[in-house]
Amino acid sequence: MLKFSFRQQVLAGFVVSIVLVFVVAILSYNSIRQLEDDTKWVDHTQKVIKNSTNLLQYLVDAETGMRGFGATGDKRFLDPYNAAIPKITDKLDSLKNLTVDNPTQVGRIDSLNKLVSTQLNILKENILTRESKGLDYMVQNSMFLRGKSNMDSIRYLKDRINGEEGRLLVVRKASSEAQSTAAIFIIASGSLIFLIIILVLFFYIQKTFAKQKKIEADILKTNDQLENVLEENENKNWLLTGTGALSDIVQGEQSEQQLAEKVIKAACEYTGAQAGTFYLFNEADNWLEFKAAYAFHDFNAIKKQIKLNEGWVGQAVTDGKTQLIKGRVNLKLELQSSLLEQEITETFIVPFFFDKKLKGVFEIAFQNGLSSRNEGYLKAIADIVGVSINTAQSRTIMHDLFEEVQQQAEELEAQQEEMRVTNEELMKKTEMLQASEEELRVQQEELRTTNAELEEKASLLEEKNQAIEEARRSISQKMRELETTGKYKSEFLANMSHELRTPLNSILVLARILKDNKAQTLTEDQIKYSTVIFNAGNDLLTLINDILDLSKIESGKLEILNEKVKVSEILKDVESLFAEVAKNKNITFTTQQNNNVPEYILTDMVRSQQVIKNLLSNAFKFTSENGSVSVIANLDETGKNLALSIKDSGIGIPYDKQKLIFEAFQQADGSTSRKYGGTGLGLSISRELTHLLGGAIKLKSKPGEGSEFTLLLPLEGVLATPIDDADNVPTLKSWIAEDGNASPFKLEQPLKLDTLRKGRTEPLVVIVEDDKNFAAILQDYAKEHGYQSILVHDGDQAVETVQNNHPDAVILDIMLPGKDGWQILKELKNDPETAGIPVHLMSAGDAAVNRVRKEGAISFLKKPINTEVLDKLFKDMAAKTGNTFKQILLIEDHKMQSHALRELMEKQGITVDQAFDGESAFRMLTESEYQCVILDINLPDISGLDLLDKIKEVERFAELPVIVNTAMELDKTSVSRLMQYANAMVVKNNKSSERLIDEVNLFLNKINSMAGKAYPANAEPTKAKSYSGDKNALKNKKILIVDDDMRNIFALSSALQTYDMQVEIANDGEESLTKLEETAGIDMVLMDIMMPKMDGYDAMRHIRKQQKWAKLPIIALTAKAMKEDRDKCIEAGANDYITKPVDVDRLLALMQIWLEQ
Repeated sequence: MLKFSFRQQVLAGFVVSIVLVFVVAILSYNSIRQLEDDTKWVDHTQKVIKNSTNLLQYLVDAETGMRGFGATGDKRFLDPYNAAIPKITDKLDSLKNLTVDNPTQVGRIDSLNKLVSTQLNILKENILTRESKGLDYMVQNSMFLRGKSNMDSIRYLKDRINGEEGRLLVVRKASSEAQSTAAIFIIASGSLIFLIIILVLFFYIQKTFAKQKKIEADILKTNDQLENVLEENENKNWLLTGTGALSDIVQGEQSEQQLAEKVIKAACEYTGAQAGTFYLFNEADNWLEFKAAYAFHDFNAIKKQIKLNEGWVGQAVTDGKTQLIKGRVNLKLELQSSLLEQEITETFIVPFFFDKKLKGVFEIAFQNGLSSRNEGYLKAIADIVGVSINTAQSRTIMHDLFEEVQQQAEELEAQQEEMRVTNEELMKKTEMLQASEEELRVQQEELRTTNAELEEKASLLEEKNQAIEEARRSISQKMRELETTGKYKSEFLANMSHELRTPLNSILVLARILKDNKAQTLTEDQIKYSTVIFNAGNDLLTLINDILDLSKIESGKLEILNEKVKVSEILKDVESLFAEVAKNKNITFTTQQNNNVPEYILTDMVRSQQVIKNLLSNAFKFTSENGSVSVIANLDETGKNLALSIKDSGIGIPYDKQKLIFEAFQQADGSTSRKYGGTGLGLSISRELTHLLGGAIKLKSKPGEGSEFTLLLPLEGVLATPIDDADNVPTLKSWIAEDGNASPFKLEQPLKLDTLRKGRTEPLVVIVEDDKNFAAILQDYAKEHGYQSILVHDGDQAVETVQNNHPDAVILDIMLPGKDGWQILKELKNDPETAGIPVHLMSAGDAAVNRVRKEGAISFLKKPINTEVLDKLFKDMAAKTGNTFKQILLIEDHKMQSHALRELMEKQGITVDQAFDGESAFRMLTESEYQCVILDINLPDISGLDLLDKIKEVERFAELPVIVNTAMELDKTSVSRLMQYANAMVVKNNKSSERLIDEVNLFLNKINSMAGKAYPANAEPTKAKSYSGDKNALKNKKILIVDDDMRNIFALSSALQTYDMQVEIANDGEESLTKLEETAGIDMVLMDIMMPKMDGYDAMRHIRKQQKWAKLPIIALTAKAMKEDRDKCIEAGANDYITKPVDVDRLLALMQIWLEQ
């Protein structure tokens, strides 16, 4: 391949450019010439059209003149005629000349010529006839009509000629435009290519020059690197020579003083230093002692001892690092350095160690500064000096020890001489001691044997102590590992419990609706099946609660209640629960109770049934079709325990796996391809529960033959702690105070509660219960009996909630976090405003009857509380209630879901009409009066959004509240449409039914508030007062909502806009920061946590970094409710925290607090 030089390449570029210029010029010239030709032809066509038009006009003028003359006989009318005749001839000649190149047009012109000649002859003949024969003759012979058809033919030919020329005109204009476009394109393309070539040449030349400069720079850099390598090798050689020389100097047996003097001298001379000092570390006194110096004339001026952390030397030793000190060192600055005054110097302090133990430090002073080579040398010899000093010190210690041993040997010789003299004296007494010598010898032998045994035992004890210490350390480590594992397990169980509770909630609600069979549409078998589903769901919920607190079960702290349990009821329950399972799997299922079994046993019914159901579930799971499962109740061989044997014909369990299956999260087959599922918790929980019940589980099994689990339960139960005065505990059934306002607290001037409750349309009860599930049940019962309710889940908020709302009654649990029930009751009875409010106590524990009466409670309910007790409680509390809410319209195309929602709302006392499509819904709206509409977006005949537009177009429906209930993912456009009309939006999920009812209740309360204050039935108290609904407090506030879910944004926006707040929206953390920068006057931020791109934590941290937003209130919104989640939000910068689903009233209360602050 040919290679061109740089000059040739540039020359070739210029040649190509010049050639291209000529080519573009030629092409441009041709295009312009062609454009001129096309322009001429366009003018030619226009002349033809003009001449033909003028020809026709002249013929018309001639005919007009003839008719004027014929009608009047005045020859002045012939002037147009006489003027047109020569022009007509000229135009015909022009047309012939112009169309000579077009044969078609030539033929038409010839025909036109003939017609024109004929027409002129007719006109001439008419003129002559008028002169000779008069007007009457012409009229009688219709001579004025002669030539009409000929004139029409002339017009036709004229139109044909002009049409052809018009066509040619279009073609020629198109050709002209094409040539013009081509010329422009050629010129532009050529110019562009020329410009590109010039730019390429420019950049090529510039790149070539830059490349040459880079090569030159690389060569210079390579030379510098070679010089650096040479210098580095020279320094290494110098360093190796110096360290080798020093190693030779420190060889041999030398004292610490000798080593110090030689080392400091060698180091200073080799590095060219001006002076130096050498210190060794004294471990006994914990200071540095001066040992040697170099180039000093007055050693008395040197500091002899330096403490650790004292001055630069002491600090360098403490830090364990070298230290460089620059500047003049004064005689007075002994704490800063041990060196005397010199000229401006640099002092390098180097501590040295052996096996990470401090041995000493040497300090070298340089007049002209410390070079990097000298610094490397001094650091390198530090290890050599440390080893040599340690060797000398070891040698000194050995010498001292040797002298000490010699001195002890001399002392032993003196003692031996003394003993010899003593022995001589003793020999004299030997005769006197011969009688006891044998006895002493025996005793001595016994003592020797005893000493030997004691020494052996002491050795064994020491070994055991060491083993115990190692075991203790190992146990401590295991305990820490177990704590970490327990934490992870608790977090896992908490997450799993949440995921299991969510779908189970819907199952229980629907199963309860089916079980109640209010519509009377189910058969007895269906009701029975629904009951089994409901009971099984509750059992599963109980199991989930136990799993959530697995550590409590394993530690044996789970509460066990002794109660009389009928054995036959146990068997009946399990038979009804598993009969359907057996039927579906075609398994023979039998239960049997032997005659020797007592009718009742004392045990915990719930826990014992849980164990039996776990064992039966395993039996059915591992038993294939056509197998058998049986439950046999009998007494064990001791006669003190009930033996429940669960036997199956399943796959059996290998012997080596029979202990493993009782461990948590373990199964006989733990592989990923196992046939049978499960968590492996069932038997573990069963074993722990059985131990708490005082029993045991026995297992007999062989692979392929089935298994038999035997549950042993003591007939008399486990030992329980006795409770004082248990028989006299008052319950709702046994005792209620005769006077509902009776109280041991006497008030001189009690306040009237009717005055404090003015404006309330329904009775209100405050429920103080930390168990949220049971609190929700109490709230439902309150609603069914006409009460609105406020839930409080901890003791600290209870008194404030009662004082703020003045309820008609209080249901108070005793065992509460924070304040307990007794303290709350005492504070309520001491307050004149709340002393007259009836308080009903409840607890899972016992309470003495005299204390209940003394504290002023109306009644006491002992948990567990059944439905009959609750019914009686609310029946006794009931008062006149009213309901201003009349009717709502439910628009939902899914009939089963619609019926389920209707059932739930009717339980709340709400009348519901149903519509399953848009047309019937609109018709029902026009025919009836509704106070609220629940609308699904997805309808069969019309979009919910379009139906909403249609409804709001009607004036009477403009203020009608609309709640959107949908599972659809909505885009921003749809959300914007909804925000114009809808008052709230509920996303369909497992808990949407509860949320929907809460939203309906919210509108109920707003309607009621027109006559008096409304109390939300599901409001939870906060540390602030419950939101009073004062719009002025929040009016015109600008709120930024940050959430990635458009449905959540819509719901919150709708709620806030009802209080005349302005809402700004951001879909993630990054967008929220942009919004804050672009939008002025934002008063508060509602920040979601889980978002893409940037989550809420990072967004809040970025906001707080800006000084201008340091005091901007931020409320975090999250679906997590753990304490550590709240701490993380506060740490990231949130002012407060609220969990999803968001309680609107609580959110408004928090917003009002922080906006006021």
